[in-house]
Amino acid sequence: MELNSSYGDLAKDLWTRYKTISSLRSYSAILTLNGMARLSKVTGDGELRAEIIEILRPFLRGEVSGIVGAYGENVYCFGGNAAAFLLVRGYLPEAKDVLIHSAELLCNEHPRDPDGLFGMPGRPHGFIWIDTVFGVCPFLLWTGLAAGRQDFVEESVRQMLGHHRRLFDPAMKLYHQAWNAKGDKKLTPAHWSRGVGWGLLALSEILYDLPKNHRDYPELLQAYRNVLEGCRSVQDPEGLWHQAMEDCGSYIETSGSALILYAVGRGLKNGSIASEDYDSFKSLYLRGLRAMFRYISLDGSVFNTCTGCLAPGVAGTVADYAAHPWFLNEEHAAGPQIMMLSQAETLVRRNDIPTLNQLLKG
Repeated sequence: MELNSSYGDLAKDLWTRYKTISSLRSYSAILTLNGMARLSKVTGDGELRAEIIEILRPFLRGEVSGIVGAYGENVYCFGGNAAAFLLVRGYLPEAKDVLIHSAELLCNEHPRDPDGLFGMPGRPHGFIWIDTVFGVCPFLLWTGLAAGRQDFVEESVRQMLGHHRRLFDPAMKLYHQAWNAKGDKKLTPAHWSRGVGWGLLALSEILYDLPKNHRDYPELLQAYRNVLEGCRSVQDPEGLWHQAMEDCGSYIETSGSALILYAVGRGLKNGSIASEDYDSFKSLYLRGLRAMFRYISLDGSVFNTCTGCLAPGVAGTVADYAAHPWFLNEEHAAGPQIMMLSQAETLVRRNDIPTLNQLLKG
């Protein structure tokens, strides 16, 4: 990358490449669109925002089907987090009725386990996985806040805390990806980096926008801080995280690493990171951010992104995750990086972190 680039410029380079390889019809695309919508807000780029809104219009008109992902037919097909973010920030008021309809479909018709947690359609009853919280929790929160629907806000909190209680490992302070994935009523034993990143992304968004006087805010805040502590304990010397987080012999995985860094950056901005831990996590953040640029090329390509991964192998062990392959410019690659870069652009505009040029020069 050129040394006169900014974090935002690099995000736009990734977006340009992503559009050449993606049909924009997957949950990964929803994340990428969310990241670009966020960048347009940070930079005040009305032209970029108009581009993202234009892409989302067919979703809002109900013209999009076959979206890849478990929530493709009730959330992603209507624009999911990307549309809800623009709605709650005041840029897409025409989405309100559509997103209310989407949230009602999700809450009223999506399969749940006996504890009320959303399950995987078509899989054994009670299959719970951490990826869900990215797909539904920010969407429900933002739609609920924008539409004055407290029931959606409460469902967002319920799903986040329910998944945290089910999947959090108190020993390592990291998330297992799934419970009952093989119909065995057991947790997948390993800790997958993108899965941990999904959980942290959802927690960081909820803590940013949920009113602080909400009765469950303290528990959510503690959950976020606990998982960050777990991530700090397994950050490798280079500054990133591995496919199986407890195994530095597995490959560095860039999508999970970027989601973790995004969540740290959100906490640095809004105070979710305790004041006594601020300097430590800022150092962790800058080390990870600098290391990530070893995996992003001049043309906006991204290396070391794990392909779609749901409790792989026989049982989702460390070896199963480590053997699951990564690809160059994999569908999941751009979105986490763009989210990470949009947050870095926010922080540099507040003079909280070095510019990209300064960071790369060391």
